[in-house]
Amino acid sequence: MAIGDDGPYSRNSTGPHSDSPRSDGLRSPGDLVRKLQTGDYEGAARALEISSVSTNDLLRALAELGADLAHDRKVREARLSALMDVVTQIAIRNYGIRAEITDAKDAIDGVAVGLNMLREELQSTTVSRAYLDNIFASLPDALFVTTEHGVIRSVNNAAVDMLGHLRRDMVGKPFAEFVPLDLGTSSIHQLRGEELIVVNKHGTSIVVSCSASALYNESKLDGFVCVLHDITGRKRADEERQRLHDELREQAELIRRMSTPLIPISDELMVMPLVGTVDPARADQIIDSILSGIAANHPRVAIIDITALAALDADVANTILRAAAAARLLGVDVYVTGMRAEVARTLIETGLDLSGIVTCSTLKTGIALSTKRLHDRVKR
Repeated sequence: MAIGDDGPYSRNSTGPHSDSPRSDGLRSPGDLVRKLQTGDYEGAARALEISSVSTNDLLRALAELGADLAHDRKVREARLSALMDVVTQIAIRNYGIRAEITDAKDAIDGVAVGLNMLREELQSTTVSRAYLDNIFASLPDALFVTTEHGVIRSVNNAAVDMLGHLRRDMVGKPFAEFVPLDLGTSSIHQLRGEELIVVNKHGTSIVVSCSASALYNESKLDGFVCVLHDITGRKRADEERQRLHDELREQAELIRRMSTPLIPISDELMVMPLVGTVDPARADQIIDSILSGIAANHPRVAIIDITALAALDADVANTILRAAAAARLLGVDVYVTGMRAEVARTLIETGLDLSGIVTCSTLKTGIALSTKRLHDRVKR
């Protein structure tokens, strides 16, 4: 007989005791079972005292009730044990397990739902933290996280490699003990790319570019994060590049002076031989050289020799005439030597004014002529 089945002693039964039941008595074993199941133990006891149900029916109903209660207890203990397993797995960060939810929709299922929600939240948080920790650890630049007082909370692998100190030897120590930077200053919020020199455990100096930012927790200063980028190699490359640049500039200056030399023949005579081609930049050098040479040596005669010029066009001819005019303004006689037939033709075709300039076919002739004229002046 199923629990709650009234059987022959139901309300409509014609059994021997059905004609005069008490209002608070038991009409069937099911009444007793229901009172016990609902926790009405006092009502069940009073009903038994005045019950009109037979003893056999009551015993049978109680036996069935006991079997059902034992089964329910076994199922409940198994479900609670399963929940404890879930709690244990969550505690060791195994978030792949889920609590089973039954159709009973009772308090145990409510706990199971709560555990599943907690598991999902912890799983999401832990995965994000692990992802960030992996980024933090794999950054190529040294990274330090400190408290608001500048005490190191954590460092990444690059910081350990850069400074040569073990992680446990840095955590808990003042940041300034390893990096010459006061994180407590107000300017730390705008610190971007500040160049510093840090010295590692082995005494090696490292040039770093430092950037730092403040960390806030609910608008309250909670610490600082500082990134050090090793620029030692870049600084060395910059210095080497600057050294090469200076050398090239010195060589260019030497070449410039050699390309427009002003050679003293005597105290009163200087020669400027022009070799190769003359571009606008070199034209300016020719004028600068002849003026600076005249100012420094005070000659009486300056010879511009164009024998080795690769070509002479209107621009080059104009440069020579400008140089000669500048020399004449300083009181110096100008001779142009190395005049060839094609050069003379070019000068004629360009229509340039050569008045006041002595021309000679060769440098030797020019030197001899200028020396004779200087000697004749002395005699007079």
